[in-house]
Amino acid sequence: MEQYFVNSTITSDQFRLDDREQYKHIIIVLRHQVGDELFFVDENSDLFHATLAEIQPGQAIFDVKKSDKPTTELPVQVTIACSLSKKDKVEWITQKSTELGATKIIFFNSRYSIMQWKNNVVDKKLQRLQEIAKNAAQQSKRRVIPTVSFLKKFDDLTKLDDEVKLVAYEESAKQGETSKLHQVMTHDQTDSILGVFGPEGGFSPEEVDTLVTNGYSSIGLGPRILRAETAPMYLLSVISYNYELRMNEE
Repeated sequence: MEQYFVNSTITSDQFRLDDREQYKHIIIVLRHQVGDELFFVDENSDLFHATLAEIQPGQAIFDVKKSDKPTTELPVQVTIACSLSKKDKVEWITQKSTELGATKIIFFNSRYSIMQWKNNVVDKKLQRLQEIAKNAAQQSKRRVIPTVSFLKKFDDLTKLDDEVKLVAYEESAKQGETSKLHQVMTHDQTDSILGVFGPEGGFSPEEVDTLVTNGYSSIGLGPRILRAETAPMYLLSVISYNYELRMNEE
């Protein structure tokens, strides 16, 4: 059943959809009829089961009831921060990170980034990525749309205050460093995890030193060297297994 985010709070047993784009998509493109059912997520991240009750020019009226479906959100907030890559990879990272449960997605410049965003295109690119995140969140039945942002300076990463801060480093992987990631995953419940990932050319030793000096742990992600767009998905999958599957079995 389809799910849509609405930019308002649903407070009664009826909801009037008058957003032009959503109305066009649901009524004109998909041709929903009276009696059809779908889900809405309001601005408070509450999920509602909605039944189309009436179609009027430019608006649709739904009978709604708050759903008791369990949340699909990770029990820990996860921020994925990636150095800029090619356009298609940036969009792919945004989409797949959303599907796997990331709360925030950050892109930044680093020494070996092969892509740079000029100041006059940042807002446009972020709007595009935010729309990708919204669509991916709807498709994967999430309650939250991740925020997508951009850091102009690498050193801005040192100002982020997540409880656990990790930097995936190729040299750590080559040296077989897996204990630090294991320690994080077997530690008591944490509120927030930040994973930082380099570009195709990796991080410079100086960049890693800067992050480690400011509270990051340098980790490997298994024995294989992963592509820039694969590494964040590895971490998100590990987090999902640890906090959703393994803990539910215990």
